[in-house]
Amino acid sequence: MGGGRIPIAGAAGRCNNQEVPSEVEPVLLDLAAYEGDEAYAVSLAAYGCPSGYTAVATKHMTGQTDLSMGFLLFGSFVSRMRGLHEGVLQEIRNDNPHAVFPLMRAWMETITIGLYLGRNPRYAEFLLHGPGGGRPGVKSFEGMFSAVRKDASQLKLVYRDLSDFSHFGSLGVWSAHSLEGADGHRFSWTDAPRWKSQREFQIACAQANELAVAGLEVLDRLGRQLVHPVAE
Repeated sequence: MGGGRIPIAGAAGRCNNQEVPSEVEPVLLDLAAYEGDEAYAVSLAAYGCPSGYTAVATKHMTGQTDLSMGFLLFGSFVSRMRGLHEGVLQEIRNDNPHAVFPLMRAWMETITIGLYLGRNPRYAEFLLHGPGGGRPGVKSFEGMFSAVRKDASQLKLVYRDLSDFSHFGSLGVWSAHSLEGADGHRFSWTDAPRWKSQREFQIACAQANELAVAGLEVLDRLGRQLVHPVAE
C-alpha cells in the first residue's frame, strides 16, 4: 500500500504525567482552531462525514462486477469507520465524553488494522475467516503499532490514553469531577455526562478531526489494495 505518513497527533494534555517512551517524540494536537465557536469546532470534528465515506466507496466500488472477498472487506471497513465517526459526533453533541473516547478507541483500532493490512495483505484472510486453516493468527495492537510506526508513529501514545479512559483508569475516573471558579476551589460533580472542561471538549473535536482525516486516507489506500478499482 503506497502513500505517506498518516497525520495522527497525540491528545494535548492527556498524558496525565505518564512517561512517554524515549524512542517516540510526542506530537500534540493543535487546539487553536477549536478554542472559539463550539459549532465550528464540531464542524471540524465532522470532517468528511458522511460525504467522504460515500465518495471513497463510490470511487472504488462503482462499476465492480466481481464481488470478491477484497471488495466485501473494503465495504466493511467503510461502514465501520463511518459508523464510529457518526457515533463520536453524536456523543460530542450530547456532551458525553464517557461514550466519545471509547468510540474513538474503536475507531483508532480500525484505522490501525487498515494500516497493518496495507503492510501485511495476508491478514485479510484472518479478518474475513478467523484463525486456523493456515491463515495468520490474531495480531495484538501492540504488534500492529510497531509494524506501522513508519506510517503513524503517534498511534501507540494516543491509544494508551484512549484505553485508560475506556477501561476506567485515572483519566476516566477523574473526568466526572471538576474544580471551578476563579480560584479553582469549588468542587463540581453530576451524574449526567458532561465535559470535564472546555479543553476536554476541544480535545475531543480535534482528535475526531485527526482520526477522520487519517481514516479517509487509509480507506482510499485500502480501496486501491482490495478492490482493484475501475481505471480513472
